[in-house]
Amino acid sequence: MFVSADDKKRNWEDYTFILPCVSVGNVGQLTADLVISTLWMERVGYIYHDSILPMVGNNPFAHHDANICKLTTSCEVYENESNKLLVLQQRSPFVKGKKKKFMTWLAEWTRLQKFRQVIILTSSYSEERLDVQLQGSQFRFVPSESMDRKCGNLFRTTLGWQELERRATPTELTIDGSSQQKLLYMPGSGIAKQLFENLKMDTSVVVMMMFCSEGDNAHDAVAMVTQLNNWLRIVTLKAAPGSEVGKEATGPTEWKIPVSWRLVFGTRADRTLFH
Repeated sequence: MFVSADDKKRNWEDYTFILPCVSVGNVGQLTADLVISTLWMERVGYIYHDSILPMVGNNPFAHHDANICKLTTSCEVYENESNKLLVLQQRSPFVKGKKKKFMTWLAEWTRLQKFRQVIILTSSYSEERLDVQLQGSQFRFVPSESMDRKCGNLFRTTLGWQELERRATPTELTIDGSSQQKLLYMPGSGIAKQLFENLKMDTSVVVMMMFCSEGDNAHDAVAMVTQLNNWLRIVTLKAAPGSEVGKEATGPTEWKIPVSWRLVFGTRADRTLFH
């Protein structure tokens, strides 16, 4: 269930809900980190559910001069009123065998909030790509019918996004047997596919996905959040040196790297070990 951080009643019907899924490389979580850190989003509550392993830790978005101790739990919700943005951030994995239970609850809770649109952030194994996916952008999107009607032309033409290629199953055919049925194939994407299938009939939802491998995936997160920003205009992009006036800015963004990223791979080796 959602537990509010205060007694304030909130209406999120006009909000965009960003929902990162635990997936290969944690690209969705890293992208959410950049959005939360850059906008200094307010923690408005947390998700308590027996499907998520419990954890507690230091505030991952603390300022370097912060003197107030704040704790972080396994699944929290952040809000930015000015941008009408709500972000869910999950920091621990699922209890074995309970992933579907959480997905079902989350889909129902999302419907009850009546968000204007839902964005699912995820990633998929790069080693599972088709030949046509090996080159070019490693970013893909999958829209629901309502999202496609509303933003399909913007995604494909203005932003230049490429829709995820569907795969034909070797045995299943359509009713007349004339062609193979094509399905979404997103290995390593966590609950993204199931959540999308659950929401697509009655919610404006889009999946944003990166092909990647495990490792240092910070650059994948920056690539994804840049695509997200091209759509939602979360921050203002700097113009690239020598770029023409009026052209889309392609230079570095004003993303604020959270303090929690400093020790992604642990602390540096103690130099006294080599004395």
